Amino acid sequence: MRLMSKMLMVVALMVTMLVIGCGQAAKAPVEGKGGPSVAEKIKAAGFEMVKIDEVKEIVGNGVYSKERGTLVDARPERSYDKGHIATSQALPDTKFDAFFPEFEKLGLNKDDLIVTYCGGVKCGKSLIVAKALRAKGYTNIKIYLDGEPDWTKKGNYLEISMSVAKKNFDKGGFVFIDARPARVFKKGTIAGSINIPDTKFDEYKDQLPADKNVAVIAFCGGFKCEKSHIVAYKMLAMGYTNVVVYAGGVPEWKAAGYPMAKGGAAPAMKKAASASSEGFKIEEQGILITQFFIDELLDPADRPADVTIVDVRNDDEVAAGKIPGTVHVTSKILHNDGCDAFLSKMPKEGRVVFHCASGGRAGEVYFGLLDDCKPADIDRYYFLDAAVNCDTQPCKIGM
Repeated sequence: MRLMSKMLMVVALMVTMLVIGCGQAAKAPVEGKGGPSVAEKIKAAGFEMVKIDEVKEIVGNGVYSKERGTLVDARPERSYDKGHIATSQALPDTKFDAFFPEFEKLGLNKDDLIVTYCGGVKCGKSLIVAKALRAKGYTNIKIYLDGEPDWTKKGNYLEISMSVAKKNFDKGGFVFIDARPARVFKKGTIAGSINIPDTKFDEYKDQLPADKNVAVIAFCGGFKCEKSHIVAYKMLAMGYTNVVVYAGGVPEWKAAGYPMAKGGAAPAMKKAASASSEGFKIEEQGILITQFFIDELLDPADRPADVTIVDVRNDDEVAAGKIPGTVHVTSKILHNDGCDAFLSKMPKEGRVVFHCASGGRAGEVYFGLLDDCKPADIDRYYFLDAAVNCDTQPCKIGM
């Protein structure tokens, strides 16, 4: 009996030790308590991590360009809508399969740069999405581990989606700022907005709110328009602390049927129902009718020999795609170097048509010549007041 009791005690002790040992082995390592950090997991998975300077290069002027790289926000859609790094694409880790078809429409090459991010150094969503993209065949994926918290902490603005812009519009207490030229603002803007054109910021900045902590939503002519981004950074430099950009801007807002209003009395211009003395069909002084441009000027084979189309967009935008047969002279030359420098790059004869991504910069160039430079031959200059998207060929006009 004594031997039997001893044997039972030994067996019980062994079982107890086995149970305790199994229980300890079953506990998963906890980050910060002996487990691998997200950074360590990223390294183990073979991904490179980037810092804010490389992210800033991708953001550029705030207008998305796949040539610079593609930022991917791996956070939930609600977080993306409330505020994301400019140019980011939404690809939530928990809804990857649902969002990927839209992401695929970007038309990226498999070796194009993609940088994922989420909610900071303890957020693993960016790694999950990076792995999912790698499984889809993408080969140049990096991770901005510091993520959105680092971006905002270091004095950068965020973009918001239309749903949040509308919610804030309805709530009230937000200052909406239209960064487009005054001429465009006066034709129609988001109701209740004030006008602070990016190229005349110093002239208009006295209209900004005195309270530097007021909530500001800057916008302009849509996703291809950089003006709201320029105004946002200038306001941050002045000490404003709560500035975001609504990148969809007037085109998206108007298409949704949300409240619009005239921004003031339109400037006096000569009206023309059909054509100018040069044979161009125009809406009003200097402004081509969009359909006329599409029918008569878009295709180089149809374009009259005396017509030069001047693309006033930035270098990186033109590199991503342009209307065939155009001449590139960025609007920044007029704004930074003056009338003589800009006019020296214009053809000496014939008709000239300016275009940009949404009509804003082209209009600024035209009215800058009309109001400030005053060339004797101003009647030979025109501009296209419409969206131009050359991400794919042929370019899409007015879409």
